[in-house]
Amino acid sequence: MLMVSIETALIAVLMLFTGGYDSPFKLYVLNPVLFAAGALSLYCAWSLILGYIAMVAVSGYMDAGSPGLTIAEIMLANGNLFLALALAVIVMQMVKGIKRQREEANARTNDTMEHIKSLYHIVETSSQHDFMNIGQVITDYVVKLTKLEKALFWFAKKSGEPAPQSRQTGWQHEEERFLFMELEKHEHEWRLQREPVFKSMPGIGDFLLMPVRMSTRFVGMIGVKLEASEGLEGRRWYIQQLMFLSELSAIILERHELGVIENRLIITNEQNRIADEMHDSVSQSLFGIVYATHSLKQTWRKMSERELEEQIELIHDSATKVAKELRITIYSLSSKKSGGPSWLGMVRSHLKSLSRLNDVEIELKITGDDFSLPYPYHKALFRIISEATGNAIRHGAASRVDVELSLKPKWIRLSIIDDGVGFDADLSWNEPDEHSGGLGMKNMQYLAQSLGGDFQLTSSENAGTRILISIPVGVAELKNA
Repeated sequence: MLMVSIETALIAVLMLFTGGYDSPFKLYVLNPVLFAAGALSLYCAWSLILGYIAMVAVSGYMDAGSPGLTIAEIMLANGNLFLALALAVIVMQMVKGIKRQREEANARTNDTMEHIKSLYHIVETSSQHDFMNIGQVITDYVVKLTKLEKALFWFAKKSGEPAPQSRQTGWQHEEERFLFMELEKHEHEWRLQREPVFKSMPGIGDFLLMPVRMSTRFVGMIGVKLEASEGLEGRRWYIQQLMFLSELSAIILERHELGVIENRLIITNEQNRIADEMHDSVSQSLFGIVYATHSLKQTWRKMSERELEEQIELIHDSATKVAKELRITIYSLSSKKSGGPSWLGMVRSHLKSLSRLNDVEIELKITGDDFSLPYPYHKALFRIISEATGNAIRHGAASRVDVELSLKPKWIRLSIIDDGVGFDADLSWNEPDEHSGGLGMKNMQYLAQSLGGDFQLTSSENAGTRILISIPVGVAELKNA
């Protein structure tokens, strides 16, 4: 601003010595005025114009070669110049405003997309036992997307089942119960609602609420508490965000329910198949052995030594045959022995795809065997590996990630090291969830600790990130016993 003001003053001085208001240099003032209008504040641009007009008037009035001219006549003689300057400032301010709005819209869109990608990633890695925490995840991201302070996800009651726990972000604990009680009073109204609704609740404030509907039933309401200063444009933005999150939540919840049903059907079909195999082979052979031993018990005193030996040999052969059939059945159930996709194979395939899609070198080293590892460990380890490598690529901009997994009968050790940009780990841990991107770290920590394990993360800016996890095998089963 100082440099532009000096330039304008120097142009005025140049005019004073080159003909006053008739100076050929008077149009040079367009340069600082246009710069001020496009890059500086509105007040600065208009102050320059007013200052320049005053300088022109004074220089013309003081010009010895034009006696008798009044200030008004000088202003009128230069009216076209002053009008051009004013129009230039107005046009530049309009262009600047449009540019600023576009930059804000782009920044808001990019911010929204980053939040949506993070939200989708968290939802993708959610397990069944903690899945209903999706309500909390949604409300946290509503706050992030809308920049408002308070959001909620109220779940309606399911037929014959208790309603999932409603979630909120921003309210105090003592306010939460009153909030959801007020929402529950209007349950019948919410079930009939299909569009966004503005609702004023006495003692709480004004809300924008959006129904969440699956294809088969009404789920609940997503909402935000509005601020008094919000205009119409801001409310339109909130409606767009809530409509998107409502549809996303409905899809996520419906997909989860379908997954639960599918898992139950898979388990039922597998149980039936195992039962059929046992009945058709092992059960029949065992029945034959039981019948033979019972018959031998009744008649062995009447049998010769040779006949007794033959009968015992027959039972031995039958038992051997049963053991072989049982072993074949067990082998057929094992994906590793039957040639099906093993868990380690799925981990390798996932990291290979991640490496190829993002052009990142991912080195996987595995020692030990996962054959006897219980399913919860498989699921938790896969989610941790997926979360950590995804973070290294998306947020750390890593070019190489080293994953080392050691599977021993009593211990599991996992290390994930990347060469990315790193971050201030202490700051990220200490930030509250609604102001940080630490949901992924805390999610991994929760998974490790839920199995009785230890989670360690070290990172610093421009020094990469290192994750070390140790999990004792069998502790989770003892805790749940």
